Amino acid sequence: MKVAIRDDDTSYFTKPKDLQRAYDFLNEDDCVSLSVVPYTVPVHRDDVFPYGKEIGMGYYDIAENTELLEYLKKKYKQGKVDILLHGYSHEYQLSENKWLAEMKWKSSSQLKEEIPKGKKHLEKLLGMNISVFVAPNNSIDKKAISVLEDIQMNYSGIIGVRDRKVNLRYIYNFIIRWGFRIVKKVQYPAITNYGKHKELNAYTIDNYERLIYEYHICKARKVPFVIYTHYWQLNTDEKAKKLIKQIYNYVIKDGAEIVPLSECFK
Repeated sequence: MKVAIRDDDTSYFTKPKDLQRAYDFLNEDDCVSLSVVPYTVPVHRDDVFPYGKEIGMGYYDIAENTELLEYLKKKYKQGKVDILLHGYSHEYQLSENKWLAEMKWKSSSQLKEEIPKGKKHLEKLLGMNISVFVAPNNSIDKKAISVLEDIQMNYSGIIGVRDRKVNLRYIYNFIIRWGFRIVKKVQYPAITNYGKHKELNAYTIDNYERLIYEYHICKARKVPFVIYTHYWQLNTDEKAKKLIKQIYNYVIKDGAEIVPLSECFK
């Protein structure tokens, strides 16, 4: 049984010790899949400060954090981290009193420029190919999906409604996904193939009983079980850290293998 741990928001502000502290419970050979923001902003919406409150506004290039880059390259070569692309800047925009995530409010032309730019930037800095995209706030639509297809990237995240190009594959996947959700009361667990890209759901770490139920659904169907969190949350929220440790201990005891998320699409 394959299990992937996806951790979002690694960026210019991340210190290696932050990641080490968050995942100090892992076994030596386990892998964490890090969703990396190339040019991050310091504030998510007006109420989420993942990197602290005393940081000036602007865009911060991960290239300037050489300590982090060396750490990531070393851990990647050791098989202890996987690298995913997490948007471009993780910037939100307020529209009609509602905060819209980056992949929702940006125009098609902006996404066509920025997503490939962010991918190439990280790949050059880290010396690797990045094949999986994670949308900030797990919020995406057909504009961004179209770009992912152009640059041959797969998608990890929560899949919504009316957020993909409507074609025969979309209709088929829609029926399968929502039929499963109605019957089982959880997200569809297996990989969905949309022709030019694949998608795999990631489960929110918020309830132990529900997560164990979802894990066994994935296990019964012999498909990967992907959970996601944020290192900064694990370092500031004792309940979140306790819960992920409980889930981890359970799946390890059950014989699961912690794998890079990128491998789940192969």
